[in-house]
Amino acid sequence: MTQSNAKILMIPVSSPQGIGEYMRSLIIAQALQAKWPELDIQFVLNKHAPSAASCPFPTHLLNNSATKEKAAVNALLQQLQPDLVIFDCSGRASQARQAKKLGAKVIFISQHQKKRAKGFALGRLPALDAHWITQFKFVDGDLTPLERFKLRLFKKDPPLFTGPVFSTPNTELPAEFAALNGKNFSVWAAGGGGHQVQGKSATEEFYLAALEVATPEQPAVLVSGTNFTQELRSTEAVQVVKSLPNVQLMTLLNQAALVVSGGGDMMGQAIVLGKNIVAVPVAKDQPDRVLACAAEGLIYPATLAKADIVAQCQKALRAPLAAQYPAEPGLQIALADIARLLELPTVS
Repeated sequence: MTQSNAKILMIPVSSPQGIGEYMRSLIIAQALQAKWPELDIQFVLNKHAPSAASCPFPTHLLNNSATKEKAAVNALLQQLQPDLVIFDCSGRASQARQAKKLGAKVIFISQHQKKRAKGFALGRLPALDAHWITQFKFVDGDLTPLERFKLRLFKKDPPLFTGPVFSTPNTELPAEFAALNGKNFSVWAAGGGGHQVQGKSATEEFYLAALEVATPEQPAVLVSGTNFTQELRSTEAVQVVKSLPNVQLMTLLNQAALVVSGGGDMMGQAIVLGKNIVAVPVAKDQPDRVLACAAEGLIYPATLAKADIVAQCQKALRAPLAAQYPAEPGLQIALADIARLLELPTVS
């Protein structure tokens, strides 16, 4: 019996700083809705995250991120009785157990070693029906002997290494960016807009660097991020936008001559697209990831300093990277696994 009208509860990490987990959950939710319109998809978000006000799905608001709202999330699970719960780097083991106890399928998504370890925690692993690892295997490594032992102990399938999850780019630029056609433009985004390093705003530093790198002949699009609260002025060479639907952002990335990103999801997405990338770690979980990608020859690394970003961009423009990292589309892997768990009908 299929569950085409199943209730799915998306519970990503949500905060006024980063936005990566929410965006990944939104990409998955929108793709699910497009393939199976009868699905009932709802979100659980921190009310202080700017994304909470713009989420296009029914949303349940918390006073904090889900991991810090143990009782509130458990109460929501009891009230909503979902068929599937997707914890994107979020939640506590007790919440996963509660969802499982109520009869839901449970997916946990991790994107770095600390979160991955939570997916293998003895209090959480028995409650999981699937664990997706969105990090490149060369960054955090294949499964360890201990992880394999735990899987055997609880008779669990191995995690899926999905890699980055993103929308398929369109073949043509969005109409509002038509002026970029035929130009070697760059796309800049430090992340959700709330990241700071030693008191320095990542988005502001990206903007200052973009002003030096971009020219009217080689213009830049800077995505400031939903969590960025200041106003940045567009110039003849630098167009500033607050945020973009993922399919539009991916379309821009796919046609850009240069991508300048933080060390989070956008870096991974650009790597899979085979782009010329300068990446800057802007969050505490990103430095090792950026160094690992640089060691593979997939990016030019930079620190969060205008002069260093400018220097690396100039190097990237002189000697563009064209590395191809073989990866299946992460979104399609995720959709196929959800279809398996909910026994959804195949849709071409």
